This record gives sequence, C-alpha cells and structure tokens, in this order.
Amino acid sequence: WLKSLSLPSPLCSSHTVPMASMRRILGLGSLCVAGASEIMLATFDGARGTTHRWTEMNDPVMGGRSTGSFSVKEGLGIFDGEVVDVPFLHAPGFIQARTTDRAPFPDISGCKAIDLTLRATGSFAGYRFSFGTAHAPGGKVHAFGYKAHFVAPEGEFGTVSIPITDFTDYWDDATGDPVVTCKAQEKYCPDAATLRNLGTMAVWGEGVGGRLHLELKSIAASGCDAVDASSASAPITI
Repeated sequence: WLKSLSLPSPLCSSHTVPMASMRRILGLGSLCVAGASEIMLATFDGARGTTHRWTEMNDPVMGGRSTGSFSVKEGLGIFDGEVVDVPFLHAPGFIQARTTDRAPFPDISGCKAIDLTLRATGSFAGYRFSFGTAHAPGGKVHAFGYKAHFVAPEGEFGTVSIPITDFTDYWDDATGDPVVTCKAQEKYCPDAATLRNLGTMAVWGEGVGGRLHLELKSIAASGCDAVDASSASAPITI
C-alpha cells in the first residue's frame, strides 16, 4: 500500500497521512507526503525543527520610547506592546520580535508566499513581517532583510498570505515603508541565497503609533513546487 513515506522534518507540513495506527507503529508524530505545497517554518508548540528562540527588541536602541514583549504560551507566540513617537524623529518608532537561535530554515526557493496564521486584538495598522539580512544596494543604513506589510485578522484566527513578491530589501528604516518594491525593480526581490535559508525572521509593529497584540500559531511558506517540498524531507521505503 504505502511505497514510501517522508519523515516529518520541519520543512514539510501541509499534507499528513491520516493513519494514527501507522504513526504509532513507526513512532512518527506525522507523516509528510512528498510534494506538499506548504513548508512549515515556525511554530510555538515545542515541535522539533520548527520551534525557534524569539527575542523582542524596541526602538530605545535608537532613542525611542516604544515598549513591547514576546512570550510563548499554550502553543502561541504572543507579541504585545505599544509603538510611540521617537522624540528626535517626531514620528512613530518600532517594536519587533525576531528569531535569534541561528537554526537553519528550509529551502523555500520554489514557494510563492509566506503564510502567517494569527489573530490580533484591536486594529493596529503597522504590522510588518521580515526575513533574512540582505541589504539593498544604496539602501537605508539600518534596513536589513526583506520586509512586507500585512493586515492581521481581528478576534478570530486566520491565515494571512503575503506573496514573496511583496517583500523588498529597499525599505525606509524610519517608517518601515518600501522605498522601491520588488515588483518595481527585480533587484530588490528576495534573492536565491536568502530563499535557500532565511536565516532569521521577525514580526514588527512599526511606523504607526498605538497598542498592538498579536497571537501567532504558525509561519509557513506556501504554493511550493512539489520538487522543492519533497526535497525538504527524506523518504524512507517500506
């Protein structure tokens, strides 16, 4: 019946084999089917390979007064705080929660989007997500990584899908807004090296004043080519 199975690496997660007895026999938590269209990047449930260390940082490093925190509770990453004006800029600063464990991420070169499954309390308008550490040619001094804006669902959990082409590494380090988008100039799109290993990822509250509260369930890459998703896990033959 089953000719091959893929081990449950952190890379393959969207399709599982619904056979609890088989999982128990093999001692596997889940069985990934080669060719899955989603690659899991981060969860907050302690799962091996997708659990990362997150560190929260605020704009006081640049003289601001924003405050925030990040914690993990009951399988959720909880990002909470308030963005206020940086005095010398007379404009809102930022807070962010970033992975800092240096664990490698799976190759998402064949994927089309980043999916965030989360919910927000309130209607804060300055949420952003970033990955990598690339610096655009001629880019802003403190702008590292590819960044995109997103709108979080309020109250109920939902999945926000951000196309890879929405991310740019040429963004304003004072506001978080794009200066030149990936769609406008391809050289600012996520590069091949970053997509092979994101290195780090971060969720931000930036460029908009106000309180924010996010609860994250998972972060994944979606719309992935079958060959890329299948290569993310090692098949075993039975």
